Amino acid sequence: MAEKQQKGTPPVSAFKQSHKVFSFEPLHVALKDTPVKGRAILIPVEDLQLSQRFDPKYAEKPVYGRMDPIVTYQHTRRSLGVQFKCQAHHVFDKPSGVVNNIRNINLLTQLLYPAYFEHGTTIHGEPLAVLGAPPFFRIRYGNYIGSFDSTGGFQGETVSGLTGYITGFNHQLGKVARNVAFGKQGTDKGYRALPREIAVNFNFAVIHDKLPGWYKGEFSPGGYGYNFPYNAGQFAKKSTNARNATGETKQPARVSVGTDETPTLEEKTGSPTSVAAKIADSQSGGAIGGGAGLDSGIGIRMPGEGYSSTGLSVGGVLGDK
Repeated sequence: MAEKQQKGTPPVSAFKQSHKVFSFEPLHVALKDTPVKGRAILIPVEDLQLSQRFDPKYAEKPVYGRMDPIVTYQHTRRSLGVQFKCQAHHVFDKPSGVVNNIRNINLLTQLLYPAYFEHGTTIHGEPLAVLGAPPFFRIRYGNYIGSFDSTGGFQGETVSGLTGYITGFNHQLGKVARNVAFGKQGTDKGYRALPREIAVNFNFAVIHDKLPGWYKGEFSPGGYGYNFPYNAGQFAKKSTNARNATGETKQPARVSVGTDETPTLEEKTGSPTSVAAKIADSQSGGAIGGGAGLDSGIGIRMPGEGYSSTGLSVGGVLGDK
């Protein structure tokens, strides 16, 4: 019996339904009108490797007597390199899962060809067609590949994909004798020997579907936002950054000189190397070597205690006076 197909998507083996899948949505063919009866091809991928290239292009015009050319900006191109393995086995994914795997690769390969409009037939009965639409796609993979909005919200595998076209599509079957699984689906009476693993790699040239660039200090307002090219979610306020405005790491503890301030959370639960932790250790009988080069009394308030006057000296011991 065939695997139960999820509504609106082509079948994916039951063993890998919960795994991350790579989504391919063709823009030149309506898959709902094909035997797939879905909107996108969802392929479970293994060993996925992604690379991105951003290529600003300038026109250079040499001028007589000028050491440097006159440079005119033209555009910034974006492209991706994608590699993955598509795997299925009749033991783990069932024989129907093996067939689904191969059918998805078959369909993706078929969609690399354009769509035609038919206008009658030739004398040999072949369709007389005119090119209708070139093969364009919308692809997505999790928070890595997509046209993400400014809030970083997830809108589905096909809603916020990255638009463009595929070039250099390759797939390899490996050593056939060792790379065989047995597939069977639907009304098939016999099993078919099919590749259990297919290695796929291709390039994807991006066509920006939103307005990129900087406008009044904001990147792609109302478009990609700050979630470009990867989806990091809602942009945080500056006060929640790990580093302050000067670029210096914030100290885990605060030392108060002659003031009556309430200890911070960092002082209460700071690291063992913080100033507060060292002073607490000294008050319990411990010794701290290597002073800070100070020879004056500093009032430091510890959690649940009053002030204590301590002395710091070079190479000395920190303790109560």
